Amino acid sequence: MPSDFALASAVPPVGAALPLRKHVAETVRLALPMIGSRAGMILMITIDTVVTGWSGPDQLAFFAVGIAPQITLMLVALGALQSTAVLTAQAIGAGHPAGAGAVLRAALLHALVLGVVIGTASAFSEPFFRAVGQTPEIAAGAAAVSRAYAYGLPGLLLYVTAAMFLEATGRPRVALIVILVADLVKIPLNLALVLGWGGFVAPMGAAGAVLGSSAIRWLCFVAVAWVIWAHRADRRRLGLDVPLRTWFAEAARAGGEVGRKLRRLGLPMGIAQGVESSAFTAVVFIAGALGEVAAAAHQTTMTLLVLVYMSAIGFGGAATIRTGIAVGRGSQPDVRRAGLVALGLAVVAAVPVGIAFHLAPQTVAGFVTQDVSVLTIARDMLMVAGWFVAVDATNGVLLGALRGTGDVWLPLFAQGAAFWCVAVPAAYAATHVLGFGPVGLFYGIAAGMITSLAILLPRFLAVSARPLHSL
Repeated sequence: MPSDFALASAVPPVGAALPLRKHVAETVRLALPMIGSRAGMILMITIDTVVTGWSGPDQLAFFAVGIAPQITLMLVALGALQSTAVLTAQAIGAGHPAGAGAVLRAALLHALVLGVVIGTASAFSEPFFRAVGQTPEIAAGAAAVSRAYAYGLPGLLLYVTAAMFLEATGRPRVALIVILVADLVKIPLNLALVLGWGGFVAPMGAAGAVLGSSAIRWLCFVAVAWVIWAHRADRRRLGLDVPLRTWFAEAARAGGEVGRKLRRLGLPMGIAQGVESSAFTAVVFIAGALGEVAAAAHQTTMTLLVLVYMSAIGFGGAATIRTGIAVGRGSQPDVRRAGLVALGLAVVAAVPVGIAFHLAPQTVAGFVTQDVSVLTIARDMLMVAGWFVAVDATNGVLLGALRGTGDVWLPLFAQGAAFWCVAVPAAYAATHVLGFGPVGLFYGIAAGMITSLAILLPRFLAVSARPLHSL
């Protein structure tokens, strides 16, 4: 694959402001492959969800409950590792691309350690599921899914860390190509492992789907690592062409000063991600307590919402890189422009999807499940979700833009207030007190998202008007 070192080689002079059209072009150039790669990651979960759903509502419930806590912990780790993109982008913007190599080495070490440590939580999954009110059948089936997910967690974190580095250095297409190939492989693999097609193995249900994904995630990391290492000129420019003893010495010091910066910046980012995702996990448990059909309908709706949210994640990731470069260059006007351009593009992309959710919910839900009882509930959920898709996209971009500036603590408190103080209580009240049934889960989620927007937008406007400080 040819070298594409666009960001590092074409950064404007320090302090110079860019025209609006340049912001739009660069944001789109970064965001589109990032949207594709993030959507590809979620598509892998979607493939698992769809094929697992073909094996029955019970297996889909096992899948939904089993991956919920693992995904929460994984997202905490990914939130912390997003400091990789921030520090890399600021180094590029400041005209010091060689500093990016030290960032990647420290980030890979942290990704590996986090993956191993978090993966061990699966050993306690079945007692945990029982403790939070799941039936013995769901607890046992979900525990097998959780263990299968843990096997691939280190590979997933390593892959995403390497992909973020490639994106921040101007090569976002690599992760897109890798994940699309992985998804193509995943479809026949799922048919064999989940449903037993071909007679290679006995049908494994939900656990087989997740086990196949774990193996593929390790292969994705190997692929992106090879791309990073393949171009010697880029390795030198990025400070990666160093002796192996340097890698070991930095690992022994937990990444040294760069590692401390990653942890200092990543800690609140990881906690914020955990606060939000754990709130969504709590909503999953509320759904599970309503029965298998409600849990399956909730998983169906969230699968579609998360797939759409990848658009916001892509624009948010572009906002992180673009604002990070602007901070590194010392260009205050470009910090606000980069964030607002990404925000506008994300809303434009989200509105048509929200309309489709509201006007044709049963057709959209039918892409995930054909079970009539599940479709009936998912249809009502999607009609509600259609109203707040654009709000969700806005929040995703604002979080990304704030991260690029290094502002990470206020978003943590904002997410805590929005989702644990508003969304979870509102979801419980709507389903158990006000009598809205399963669709009430999404009234609660909507309330949390609106609260988050009311905090994050004024914060970004304030931060982007302040004097700039590189990390």
